[in-house]
Amino acid sequence: MNKELIINAEEQKVKIALLEEGKLLELHRDVFNKEFSVGDIYLGVVKKILHGLNAAIIDIGHSKGGFLHYDDIGFQTHKILDLISNNHTKKKEKKLVLNNLKNQENKNSICHILHIGQKILVQISKEPISNKGLKLTTKICIPGRNIILIPFSEKISISKKIKDIKEINRLISYIKKITPNSFGIIIRTAANNEREEVLNEELIFLVKKWKKTSNNLMKLPPPVRVLNESSKTYCLLRDIFNDDFKSICCNNNFICQEIHSYLSLISPKKTNIIRYYKGNIPIFEKYGIEKQIQIFLGKNVPLENGAYLIIEHTEALHVIDVNSGMINHMMKNCTESERMNNILKINLLAATEIARQLRLRDMGGIIVVDFIDMSDSIQKKQLYEHLKEKMKNDRAKHQILPPNKFGLVQFTRHRVRPELKKMNINNKHSKNSPENYIYHLEFVIESIIKNKNHKKIQLHIHSFVSAYLKKGFPSIQQKWLLKYKKWIRIIPRDSFEYTEYKILNKNREIVSSSFSFH
Repeated sequence: MNKELIINAEEQKVKIALLEEGKLLELHRDVFNKEFSVGDIYLGVVKKILHGLNAAIIDIGHSKGGFLHYDDIGFQTHKILDLISNNHTKKKEKKLVLNNLKNQENKNSICHILHIGQKILVQISKEPISNKGLKLTTKICIPGRNIILIPFSEKISISKKIKDIKEINRLISYIKKITPNSFGIIIRTAANNEREEVLNEELIFLVKKWKKTSNNLMKLPPPVRVLNESSKTYCLLRDIFNDDFKSICCNNNFICQEIHSYLSLISPKKTNIIRYYKGNIPIFEKYGIEKQIQIFLGKNVPLENGAYLIIEHTEALHVIDVNSGMINHMMKNCTESERMNNILKINLLAATEIARQLRLRDMGGIIVVDFIDMSDSIQKKQLYEHLKEKMKNDRAKHQILPPNKFGLVQFTRHRVRPELKKMNINNKHSKNSPENYIYHLEFVIESIIKNKNHKKIQLHIHSFVSAYLKKGFPSIQQKWLLKYKKWIRIIPRDSFEYTEYKILNKNREIVSSSFSFH
């Protein structure tokens, strides 16, 4: 896969776009001077015990306290509390802490571990979403590219994605040799076939990072941040960078130098893919990212064959409907076998786009997908396996269920940040703006041109829109000719609504038409 990372640095924030074969796959924002980020570690104070929820509210120095559930309290918590009590707690309070720790065995209640006013080390596991505050955990970890350091643990574990038994034994054996006492290690997928010297250097770096954190823990009064997670660009490269990356382009020279320094450590041979962008055209427009944001982050998402997805959101539930558009009309003269094969093709294409949409928008919670009905059990299984395959590269935890008797596919997906929507990224365009409509038209036309069976394309459209596409020099119609090497004949239709269109081939068959445009 050909991957690119495009970084647009603005005054107050950095936008990071991950492209795969030119398609927008992920979009991230890194706001300067942000109060908190996932991965930050705080020395907090227990503000309130929520007995009914078996949870606690932790003051970490922000206007709204963080939420810590009993299930997010790690096995090493008693060692962390003991460390804190030795440095921050008076003698009388220390006795109370130690008594709580001794009595916590076989007690499944948070009040047997924590009490109001107690100091505790926590890590942010999820950003505020909707009206929910920060989610915290005491399962402290220091992530690196190849390994994750777990303080106060002795366990060595390895990614399930590493399948080679010899490689598994090699990595575990070496990590056991070099890991200091009172530290656990999770060996990440990126460590597969990695040199031992690289693993050793990274372990030394992570241990130093933890020692710096523990020093801050001893010196600074709570509530306070004791470890600040690195920038979003650094974290993204740490987690996803591999040999598939062909280009990293940024419009900020300082960030380019930072990326160069980091790649020099993890992949010296790939430093030549870094590009400093100096062009006058905004970098996201140059790489077509703004256009993709307008097309693919709306309620209706077009597919390449004229079908489309309708995505509806609630706070915890997302419903995705696969709509065939005009394809059912086009298949009316097909045999039953041809019709079922065409429906399967639409559903497979939709499944591919759905997997991308989940990563792009970072949709979480319960997701229900209503694919086009298929009666063949073999085709249903083929669709299910295809969806699982496309979801393999999704770093978020997820679980997919097979299609039920109603043809619905249900799955859950974990997210750590608010869902991405079009208006969150760029609010200068309204959702029904002319720019969005033209972007959508161009996407549909480009998809049809890729299908070599369609020649002499005609676009039937409202008279006002027709005039808009033809005006000026070069006009949009002429730009399409230069871009696609095909003349798109535009037919004005007074009877059409403003956003209504039909695209016909040389046999005057409808190959695509408008749906309710959003």
